[in-house]
Amino acid sequence: MSQVALVRCENYNLDNVRAAVRRSVELLGGMRRYVPPGARVLIKPNLLQASTPEEAIVTHVSVVQAVVELVQEAGGQVTIGDSPFGMFTRGRLQHIYESTGMQQVAEATGATLNFDTAATTRTHREGHLIKRLDVARYATEAEVVISIPKLKTHGFMRFTGAVKNLFGVIPGTTKTGYHAKLVTRERFAHMLVDVTTFIRPALAIMDAVVGMDGDGPSAGRPFPIGVILASADSIALDVAATALVGMEPLSVPVVRAAAQRRLTTGRLADLELVGDSFAEARVSGFRPAKSGIDLNAVPPWLRNMGTSLLVASPRVTTSCIGCGICAENCPVQAIHIENGRARIHLPTCIRCYCCHEICPEHAIELHQPWPGRILVR
Repeated sequence: MSQVALVRCENYNLDNVRAAVRRSVELLGGMRRYVPPGARVLIKPNLLQASTPEEAIVTHVSVVQAVVELVQEAGGQVTIGDSPFGMFTRGRLQHIYESTGMQQVAEATGATLNFDTAATTRTHREGHLIKRLDVARYATEAEVVISIPKLKTHGFMRFTGAVKNLFGVIPGTTKTGYHAKLVTRERFAHMLVDVTTFIRPALAIMDAVVGMDGDGPSAGRPFPIGVILASADSIALDVAATALVGMEPLSVPVVRAAAQRRLTTGRLADLELVGDSFAEARVSGFRPAKSGIDLNAVPPWLRNMGTSLLVASPRVTTSCIGCGICAENCPVQAIHIENGRARIHLPTCIRCYCCHEICPEHAIELHQPWPGRILVR
């Protein structure tokens, strides 16, 4: 049985977070169990876009600092890195590091920030769907990877946690190619599980002090949960996290894909929960993303009708400033800028919601044609 640790942490006061992170890792055997002295350790937070910690879009700076300090105490040499969606350049990384507080962590702890934007292709013989992965070089040079995801909803994949966080090792614009080729949730989920089994993080420590519900992963509502979760098994961590906020774990595509491959049962009862009471930590009122159903489960002759009636579609709001970021990163070039505003050609759109995820102005909403009537599989 995979262990998942849960420790209460009601706010982001650094001393409180330090205590919660330390206890969560000690419940799993302590950081020295995962980090040998002198090891090159990659700390991989969720740095989706340039945003402040209060927006709940990225892993909170205090959680990152607490993990970095614990790794350094164990003798690890720390690099903090991510490859956000979009352009993977030194300038953009610097902007993201500064706005999210990662620059502050580096200055406080002496950790290194990654600015290597090179990519490499690696064979993954155990891959179910992807046998050769395009991976950011910085991720392959680490001896130990520790993932620090943020608990959030996701329009396309329903949930973004420990498994989805590792999509960040795929170089920026290469992500667009994966979205274009793997247009169903099922195929995309199997790719994410393949990335996880390739990277094999030694440990995942989830920031669930304040998560995000609704239109995540960037335009949702900050939602207080009040816990730190940790596990050496990223899939088990996602099973526990989804159950914690009232989601059926097997309704989440990555958990379902992992269960099909017998990497999990997808059942909370099959995990060894340690630490504070899971039952007492459960939250209510956590709203799922408006993603509709997976058309992969709909008969082909119904899919054209299903797209318009059952699946949430991206809609440009009046907040759009015509920056063009969504058009630059649309996997199928379904977006263009017209009269200073983005226009989406819905017959071309594959409903990957990359535009919604990457928009810095949160100007793209997901419109559910029949809200409240559609159950997500």
